[in-house]
Amino acid sequence: MVNKKEKNQDTEQLILDAARKVFVRKGFDGARMQEIADEAGINKALLHYYFRSKDKLFDQIFREAFKRFWPSIEILLTKENAGVKDLIKVAVNNYVDLLMKMPFLPAFIVGEINRSPERMEELVLSTGINPGKIMAIVKRSIESGEMIPMDPRELVVNIVGLSIFPFLSRPLLSRMFWESPQEYQAFLENRRHSVYEFICRSVLTEYNK
Repeated sequence: MVNKKEKNQDTEQLILDAARKVFVRKGFDGARMQEIADEAGINKALLHYYFRSKDKLFDQIFREAFKRFWPSIEILLTKENAGVKDLIKVAVNNYVDLLMKMPFLPAFIVGEINRSPERMEELVLSTGINPGKIMAIVKRSIESGEMIPMDPRELVVNIVGLSIFPFLSRPLLSRMFWESPQEYQAFLENRRHSVYEFICRSVLTEYNK
């Protein structure tokens, strides 16, 4: 027999799954709570019982997504022999995986950064991401000679920018340079390899595939 707590968890998960689908189709701005309720097969009043607003609903999806993104990087950072090459590979792969599942995410983030950078910072940090740990591994790689001397923040910005921009500009780039949405989708999937190699060649003192 399903108890009330389990039923509540099942309903909440049903709503989150439905919201992801609607956000993918419509983006954050285009999504409507009624459409999310319809996708979940529930009434709007029940949706508002679990999530009072679209912002609250998205915050939950965002946190869950980044909590899946961070652990593999966290594990890497605890290894004594982990270098910046490992960090680049894990970060790029995780970013591309995340954005393939949530292509609406970059546009939302950019909008929120411009509207409320404080809220966006709080939301990102609430997922457990620790910028200091990333900075430490980059600095250690510079000191060991694995990486060329540079501001560690440059590397982080390059990883994020090169990973996110093709998703953010998808509506324009896919029309200008690709014959079909399927071809652009394949291009995005391959980004994990091309971005990894591009950054490694740019910052490592020696790069062997």
